[in-house]
Amino acid sequence: METRYLLVFVCLFAMARAHHSRGNLCDTIRATQSSIGDFKGYALNAIDRNHDTTYEHGSCSKTTTENSPWWSVDFFYHYMVYVVKITAGTSINNAEIRIGDSMDSKSKQNTVCANDVSVPAGQTKYFFCKPKGLHGRYMTISIPGRTTSLSLCEVEAYGAHDPH
Repeated sequence: METRYLLVFVCLFAMARAHHSRGNLCDTIRATQSSIGDFKGYALNAIDRNHDTTYEHGSCSKTTTENSPWWSVDFFYHYMVYVVKITAGTSINNAEIRIGDSMDSKSKQNTVCANDVSVPAGQTKYFFCKPKGLHGRYMTISIPGRTTSLSLCEVEAYGAHDPH
């Protein structure tokens, strides 16, 4: 009888500790994007912990050239996100970062963390969610209203677990 209780406790403890309490929230999560540029540009490449900005090496995501391309992650848990770090493959201009509970990647329901997001090709920039972070399960980076492609070599988000 004691062994069963121990097993139940271990399972419950592991489930309770399954979310990140600190560090990069984009670590080991699910990423999606509006399209795939070619066989190397998978959405997951932007969260592979590889900061290589040479697209041909297979560590960057890339959409096709389309209207309003987007890239999104599901944190699986609710977090208060304070900082987003983006390493661009190609130049990113006039993008926006949204965070919230809507899983619709084109949704305007999620709150803007940062707009007018611009990152030169091959460079990294930090963006702060104002005024004091944003709560949500989903984060989307998009370039609304423009026909272009979106290439991200690494995306990181930092914050704290914030259950409902």
